[in-house]
Amino acid sequence: MSRLTVALLLFLFAGRLAAADPHIAFVPASPRPGEAVFMTFHPEKELLRAACSWCGKSYRFLQEGDAYALALPVSMTEKPGERRATVYWKYRDGGMGKATLELDIAPRTFGVQHLKLSASQEQTYSAPETARERRLIGAALDRVTPERRWRGSFITPVEGRVSTEYGLQRYVSKRLSYRHRGVDIAAPEGTPVRAAADGVVSLADASFLLHGQTVILDHGQGVATLYIHLSAIDVSEGDGIQQGQIIGRVGSTGVATGPHLHFAVYAYHEALDPFFWTQLPSG
Repeated sequence: MSRLTVALLLFLFAGRLAAADPHIAFVPASPRPGEAVFMTFHPEKELLRAACSWCGKSYRFLQEGDAYALALPVSMTEKPGERRATVYWKYRDGGMGKATLELDIAPRTFGVQHLKLSASQEQTYSAPETARERRLIGAALDRVTPERRWRGSFITPVEGRVSTEYGLQRYVSKRLSYRHRGVDIAAPEGTPVRAAADGVVSLADASFLLHGQTVILDHGQGVATLYIHLSAIDVSEGDGIQQGQIIGRVGSTGVATGPHLHFAVYAYHEALDPFFWTQLPSG
Protein backbone atom coordinates (compact mmCIF):
# COMPACT_ATOMS: atom_id res chain seq x y z
CA MET A 1 0.00 0.00 0.00
CA SER A 2 1.46 3.34 -1.07
CA ARG A 3 1.92 6.35 1.21
CA LEU A 4 -0.69 8.21 -0.83
CA THR A 5 -3.23 5.43 -0.30
CA VAL A 6 -2.53 5.34 3.43
CA ALA A 7 -2.82 9.12 3.66
CA LEU A 8 -6.11 9.06 1.76
CA LEU A 9 -7.53 6.36 4.02
CA LEU A 10 -6.48 8.29 7.11
CA PHE A 11 -8.08 11.44 5.72
CA LEU A 12 -11.35 9.66 4.96
CA PHE A 13 -11.38 7.96 8.39
CA ALA A 14 -10.73 11.26 10.16
CA GLY A 15 -13.52 12.85 8.15
CA ARG A 16 -15.95 10.20 9.33
CA LEU A 17 -14.90 10.78 12.94
CA ALA A 18 -15.40 14.53 12.60
CA ALA A 19 -18.80 14.03 11.02
CA ALA A 20 -19.80 11.82 13.96
CA ASP A 21 -18.82 14.35 16.63
CA PRO A 22 -21.83 15.05 18.87
CA HIS A 23 -23.22 18.43 19.80
CA ILE A 24 -22.83 19.07 23.54
CA ALA A 25 -24.58 22.01 25.19
CA PHE A 26 -24.47 23.03 28.84
CA VAL A 27 -25.83 25.81 31.09
CA PRO A 28 -24.81 27.64 33.14
CA ALA A 29 -21.14 27.96 32.21
CA SER A 30 -20.38 29.68 35.53
CA PRO A 31 -22.29 27.80 38.23
CA ARG A 32 -21.96 28.57 41.91
CA PRO A 33 -21.29 25.92 44.55
CA GLY A 34 -24.56 24.14 45.31
CA GLU A 35 -25.95 24.51 41.81
CA ALA A 36 -26.18 22.17 38.81
CA VAL A 37 -24.97 22.28 35.24
CA PHE A 38 -27.59 20.98 32.81
CA MET A 39 -25.93 19.15 29.93
CA THR A 40 -27.46 17.93 26.68
CA PHE A 41 -25.69 15.46 24.39
CA HIS A 42 -26.88 15.14 20.78
CA PRO A 43 -25.21 12.14 19.08
CA GLU A 44 -24.67 12.07 15.33
CA LYS A 45 -25.40 8.36 15.13
CA GLU A 46 -26.63 5.50 17.28
CA LEU A 47 -25.11 5.83 20.74
CA LEU A 48 -24.06 3.02 23.04
CA ARG A 49 -23.28 5.21 26.05
CA ALA A 50 -22.02 8.62 27.11
CA ALA A 51 -20.74 9.83 30.46
CA CYS A 52 -19.16 12.87 32.05
CA SER A 53 -16.11 12.72 34.29
CA TRP A 54 -16.34 15.45 36.93
CA CYS A 55 -14.54 15.94 40.25
CA GLY A 56 -13.40 12.33 40.44
CA LYS A 57 -16.79 10.82 39.63
CA SER A 58 -18.48 9.56 36.48
CA TYR A 59 -22.06 10.56 35.61
CA ARG A 60 -23.97 8.84 32.83
CA PHE A 61 -26.09 10.72 30.30
CA LEU A 62 -29.65 9.40 30.15
CA GLN A 63 -31.80 9.35 27.04
CA GLU A 64 -34.52 11.93 26.40
CA GLY A 65 -35.98 11.40 22.94
CA ASP A 66 -33.20 11.86 20.38
CA ALA A 67 -30.85 13.49 22.91
CA TYR A 68 -29.25 12.57 26.24
CA ALA A 69 -29.36 14.67 29.40
CA LEU A 70 -27.45 15.07 32.65
CA ALA A 71 -27.89 17.31 35.71
CA LEU A 72 -24.28 17.63 36.82
CA PRO A 73 -24.01 18.56 40.52
CA VAL A 74 -21.58 21.20 41.77
CA SER A 75 -20.80 20.51 45.42
CA MET A 76 -21.34 23.21 48.03
CA THR A 77 -17.66 22.76 48.97
CA GLU A 78 -16.34 23.35 45.44
CA LYS A 79 -13.74 26.13 45.30
CA PRO A 80 -14.09 29.00 42.81
CA GLY A 81 -12.05 28.93 39.62
CA GLU A 82 -11.76 27.12 36.30
CA ARG A 83 -12.68 23.45 36.16
CA ARG A 84 -12.82 20.87 33.41
CA ALA A 85 -15.49 18.29 32.76
CA THR A 86 -14.67 15.54 30.27
CA VAL A 87 -17.42 13.91 28.24
CA TYR A 88 -16.74 10.44 26.83
CA TRP A 89 -18.91 8.58 24.35
CA LYS A 90 -19.04 5.36 22.40
CA TYR A 91 -21.21 4.63 19.37
CA ARG A 92 -22.72 1.25 18.64
CA ASP A 93 -20.47 0.87 15.61
CA GLY A 94 -17.43 1.05 17.91
CA GLY A 95 -16.51 4.68 17.29
CA MET A 96 -15.44 6.59 20.39
CA GLY A 97 -14.53 10.12 21.35
CA LYS A 98 -14.20 12.65 24.13
CA ALA A 99 -14.55 16.39 24.62
CA THR A 100 -13.35 18.70 27.38
CA LEU A 101 -15.73 21.38 28.64
CA GLU A 102 -14.50 24.44 30.50
CA LEU A 103 -16.50 25.53 33.53
CA ASP A 104 -15.83 28.57 35.70
CA ILE A 105 -17.03 28.04 39.28
CA ALA A 106 -18.27 31.37 40.65
CA PRO A 107 -17.42 32.38 44.23
CA ARG A 108 -19.99 31.91 46.97
CA THR A 109 -19.93 32.51 50.72
CA PHE A 110 -21.95 30.50 53.22
CA GLY A 111 -22.88 31.59 56.71
CA VAL A 112 -22.27 30.09 60.12
CA GLN A 113 -24.82 28.92 62.67
CA HIS A 114 -24.33 27.95 66.32
CA LEU A 115 -26.79 25.52 67.86
CA LYS A 116 -27.24 24.50 71.46
CA LEU A 117 -28.88 21.13 71.80
CA SER A 118 -29.95 19.26 74.88
CA ALA A 119 -27.89 16.29 76.02
CA SER A 120 -30.55 13.89 74.77
CA GLN A 121 -30.65 15.58 71.34
CA GLU A 122 -26.87 15.37 71.01
CA GLN A 123 -26.95 11.68 71.89
CA THR A 124 -29.54 11.06 69.19
CA TYR A 125 -27.13 12.22 66.46
CA SER A 126 -24.79 9.31 67.15
CA ALA A 127 -27.30 6.78 68.48
CA PRO A 128 -26.96 3.28 66.96
CA GLU A 129 -30.69 3.35 66.21
CA THR A 130 -30.10 6.04 63.54
CA ALA A 131 -28.05 3.67 61.37
CA ARG A 132 -31.18 2.22 59.80
CA GLU A 133 -32.65 5.59 58.80
CA ARG A 134 -29.33 6.81 57.40
CA ARG A 135 -29.10 3.63 55.33
CA LEU A 136 -32.65 3.93 53.99
CA ILE A 137 -32.30 7.62 53.18
CA GLY A 138 -28.94 6.97 51.50
CA ALA A 139 -30.41 4.20 49.36
CA ALA A 140 -33.29 6.43 48.24
CA LEU A 141 -30.92 9.28 47.33
CA ASP A 142 -28.70 6.85 45.39
CA ARG A 143 -31.59 5.83 43.18
CA VAL A 144 -31.26 6.79 39.51
CA THR A 145 -34.28 6.16 37.28
CA PRO A 146 -33.95 7.02 33.58
CA GLU A 147 -37.15 9.00 33.04
CA ARG A 148 -37.09 12.70 33.91
CA ARG A 149 -40.41 13.52 35.57
CA TRP A 150 -39.75 17.16 36.43
CA ARG A 151 -40.11 20.02 33.97
CA GLY A 152 -39.10 23.60 34.66
CA SER A 153 -38.96 25.18 38.10
CA PHE A 154 -39.69 23.36 41.32
CA ILE A 155 -42.08 24.99 43.79
CA THR A 156 -41.33 25.78 47.43
CA PRO A 157 -43.21 23.07 49.37
CA VAL A 158 -44.50 25.37 52.11
CA GLU A 159 -44.77 29.08 52.71
CA GLY A 160 -42.94 30.46 55.73
CA ARG A 161 -39.81 32.09 57.07
CA VAL A 162 -36.48 30.56 56.09
CA SER A 163 -34.98 29.87 59.51
CA THR A 164 -31.83 28.13 58.28
CA GLU A 165 -30.26 28.66 54.87
CA TYR A 166 -28.59 26.13 52.62
CA GLY A 167 -24.87 25.54 53.10
CA LEU A 168 -24.53 26.99 56.59
CA GLN A 169 -21.62 25.67 58.63
CA ARG A 170 -23.36 24.35 61.71
CA TYR A 171 -21.58 24.32 65.05
CA VAL A 172 -23.26 22.17 67.67
CA SER A 173 -22.11 22.93 71.21
CA LYS A 174 -19.16 24.91 69.77
CA ARG A 175 -17.99 22.04 67.54
CA LEU A 176 -18.27 22.07 63.73
CA SER A 177 -20.84 19.37 63.13
CA TYR A 178 -21.88 19.54 59.46
CA ARG A 179 -22.93 21.71 56.54
CA HIS A 180 -26.66 22.30 56.29
CA ARG A 181 -27.78 20.39 53.21
CA GLY A 182 -31.16 22.01 52.67
CA VAL A 183 -33.31 24.89 53.86
CA ASP A 184 -35.41 25.03 57.01
CA ILE A 185 -38.76 26.75 56.55
CA ALA A 186 -40.59 27.64 59.76
CA ALA A 187 -44.36 27.14 59.60
CA PRO A 188 -47.15 26.21 62.02
CA GLU A 189 -47.57 22.57 62.99
CA GLY A 190 -49.85 20.78 60.55
CA THR A 191 -49.30 23.14 57.61
CA PRO A 192 -49.65 21.15 54.34
CA VAL A 193 -46.37 20.26 52.62
CA ARG A 194 -46.58 20.05 48.83
CA ALA A 195 -44.44 18.15 46.32
CA ALA A 196 -41.82 20.41 44.74
CA ALA A 197 -42.12 18.61 41.39
CA ASP A 198 -43.62 15.54 39.75
CA GLY A 199 -42.11 12.32 41.01
CA VAL A 200 -42.53 8.96 42.67
CA VAL A 201 -42.36 8.34 46.43
CA SER A 202 -39.14 6.39 47.01
CA LEU A 203 -39.28 6.59 50.82
CA ALA A 204 -42.04 7.30 53.34
CA ASP A 205 -41.18 6.43 56.93
CA ALA A 206 -42.70 7.69 60.17
CA SER A 207 -40.33 5.84 62.52
CA PHE A 208 -37.05 7.75 62.20
CA LEU A 209 -35.46 8.90 65.46
CA LEU A 210 -33.15 11.62 64.04
CA HIS A 211 -34.92 12.86 60.90
CA GLY A 212 -38.44 12.31 62.18
CA GLN A 213 -41.22 11.49 59.74
CA THR A 214 -39.60 11.54 56.30
CA VAL A 215 -40.62 11.55 52.64
CA ILE A 216 -38.30 11.35 49.63
CA LEU A 217 -39.49 11.87 46.06
CA ASP A 218 -37.61 10.49 43.07
CA HIS A 219 -37.90 12.95 40.17
CA GLY A 220 -35.83 10.88 37.74
CA GLN A 221 -32.32 11.13 36.29
CA GLY A 222 -30.68 11.17 39.73
CA VAL A 223 -32.71 14.10 41.13
CA ALA A 224 -34.60 13.72 44.43
CA THR A 225 -36.23 15.89 47.07
CA LEU A 226 -36.21 15.27 50.82
CA TYR A 227 -38.84 16.41 53.36
CA ILE A 228 -38.21 15.73 57.06
CA HIS A 229 -39.50 16.48 60.59
CA LEU A 230 -43.08 16.00 59.33
CA SER A 231 -45.99 15.59 61.76
CA ALA A 232 -47.90 13.40 59.28
CA ILE A 233 -47.28 11.60 55.98
CA ASP A 234 -50.06 11.56 53.37
CA VAL A 235 -48.44 9.32 50.73
CA SER A 236 -47.06 5.80 50.42
CA GLU A 237 -43.95 4.40 48.78
CA GLY A 238 -44.45 3.84 45.07
CA ASP A 239 -47.13 6.53 44.69
CA GLY A 240 -46.90 8.73 41.63
CA ILE A 241 -46.98 12.36 42.73
CA GLN A 242 -47.81 15.56 40.89
CA GLN A 243 -46.22 18.93 41.59
CA GLY A 244 -48.19 20.73 44.29
CA GLN A 245 -49.81 17.59 45.69
CA ILE A 246 -49.94 17.41 49.49
CA ILE A 247 -47.48 14.78 50.71
CA GLY A 248 -47.40 15.52 54.45
CA ARG A 249 -47.68 18.11 57.21
CA VAL A 250 -45.16 20.37 58.92
CA GLY A 251 -43.98 19.09 62.30
CA SER A 252 -41.08 18.88 64.71
CA THR A 253 -40.50 15.13 64.85
CA GLY A 254 -36.97 13.81 65.21
CA VAL A 255 -34.30 16.23 66.40
CA ALA A 256 -35.88 19.64 65.87
CA THR A 257 -36.06 22.86 67.86
CA GLY A 258 -39.57 23.74 66.67
CA PRO A 259 -42.07 23.10 63.88
CA HIS A 260 -40.50 23.53 60.45
CA LEU A 261 -39.90 21.75 57.17
CA HIS A 262 -36.38 20.74 56.26
CA PHE A 263 -36.47 20.70 52.46
CA ALA A 264 -33.53 19.48 50.40
CA VAL A 265 -32.79 18.78 46.73
CA TYR A 266 -30.23 16.18 45.67
CA ALA A 267 -28.66 15.32 42.34
CA TYR A 268 -26.75 12.06 42.37
CA HIS A 269 -26.70 12.15 46.19
CA GLU A 270 -25.13 15.64 46.17
CA ALA A 271 -27.10 18.17 48.24
CA LEU A 272 -27.81 21.27 46.15
CA ASP A 273 -29.41 24.64 46.86
CA PRO A 274 -33.20 24.16 46.78
CA PHE A 275 -33.79 27.76 45.73
CA PHE A 276 -31.63 27.22 42.64
CA TRP A 277 -34.22 24.65 41.56
CA THR A 278 -37.17 26.97 42.18
CA GLN A 279 -35.78 29.43 39.63
CA LEU A 280 -35.19 27.14 36.66
CA PRO A 281 -36.40 28.17 33.19
CA SER A 282 -39.35 26.32 31.72
CA GLY A 283 -38.75 23.11 29.78
